[in-house]
Amino acid sequence: MSLHILSLYPLKPEHIDMIQAAQPNAVITSATAKQAAAFLPQTDILIAFGQTDLAPILPQAPKLRWIHALSAGVDQFLSLEQFRNSDIILTNSRGIHGITIAEHVLGIMLSSSRCLFTAYEQQKAHLWKPLRDMDELYEKTAAIIGLGSIGHEIAKRLKNMGMKVLAVKRTAASEPFVDQLYPSQEIAAAIANADYVIVSLPLTPETKGLFNRSLFQQMKPSAYFINIARGPIVNEDDLQQALKEHTIRGAALDVFEQEPLPKESPLWDTPNLLITPHQAASSPQYMQRTLSIFIENLQHFPDADKMKNSVNKKRGY
Repeated sequence: MSLHILSLYPLKPEHIDMIQAAQPNAVITSATAKQAAAFLPQTDILIAFGQTDLAPILPQAPKLRWIHALSAGVDQFLSLEQFRNSDIILTNSRGIHGITIAEHVLGIMLSSSRCLFTAYEQQKAHLWKPLRDMDELYEKTAAIIGLGSIGHEIAKRLKNMGMKVLAVKRTAASEPFVDQLYPSQEIAAAIANADYVIVSLPLTPETKGLFNRSLFQQMKPSAYFINIARGPIVNEDDLQQALKEHTIRGAALDVFEQEPLPKESPLWDTPNLLITPHQAASSPQYMQRTLSIFIENLQHFPDADKMKNSVNKKRGY
């Protein structure tokens, strides 16, 4: 019997060929959310980004047994109780984002340290003016909050820049690129002396709104804050206030509570804030990497115990 695979993200012919080579009997369809209704009744496996609304999809897909998220984040999926309580297998793309996001973070840090943001603004104004407060990353301290696959790649690059690397992780482990590891309950201690604070946590009930006014006040006035994880982990009003009051030096956000960020959001005009449109993980190699995970799991389906990147729907990761 053929497996019916439906992707809600447009697959290129070479991507379909990759899947077909691994499962010759599969029927592979690429459709938009609006087009999906015609295919959902036969769908066994769904490929979609984790921000997809499953509420209108599940009732139309009685045969659905597995969802592969093209993203690491699956909080939108798990917000639906019907899905959390179902037997549908969930896998994600955890582990493919480390290279690009680590380079994104390093680019922000270097641009901030070397005053490149200011230099660009002066260039647009045809202004020749000394760049004040230029600095180095060498021997500075970075605190990485969340040391999964992304945090690990960030730590590796920052350590190779000669930085002192602190990290917060739920479970203790030997980390070759981390100078000091803190348990989750000691975030305040980890960020207190950090020059850069980088968030790479999953979004769970415990991490929602974690970075608020209280934590920003624990940071040094010279600290720079970066969130490349999930938007709701940060209280945006508190961050905006911290930047306006110079509680911290600056910040960069790639993720937001509401996306796309509304045009009327005050964040657009917040001083010393860099905004990127949730693209820290973007890369020409993205689909190749996530489909490699999917294809490996396709060999083991429906044995969830052997499938890579299985998400515990109760824990949220």
